[in-house]
Amino acid sequence: MSNDVYANGVLAQRWDDATRTYTDFRTDPDTVRPYTTAENAAADALAAQAAQEVVHAATVTRVKAIITDLQAEKDRVQPAIDATNATINANPATYIRDNARAIKRVADAVADLARYVDGK
Repeated sequence: MSNDVYANGVLAQRWDDATRTYTDFRTDPDTVRPYTTAENAAADALAAQAAQEVVHAATVTRVKAIITDLQAEKDRVQPAIDATNATINANPATYIRDNARAIKRVADAVADLARYVDGK
């Protein structure tokens, strides 16, 4: 991440992390030099932090998607939970299959989450 410093509304100094150069516009001609060791270390730290934030955002997005999948399964089986015994007894095979499929989808989502957390 670069940094610009202004004095009285005029660009005075620039640290450019992309080129790893410092420019002082207060001199004539402008003074341009490579980053010092400390400036390079600071730029590296900022780049590492930015990369970590991208990874974290991707992790949050993936985990939220898995949570959404799990919630959908809860919603999908709610009618079976709410059904009366008479309704279920009239056609038990349908409820058994639907619930078995829901259990499988929940197990798949939990396995996805475990693999994601494990990094595999």
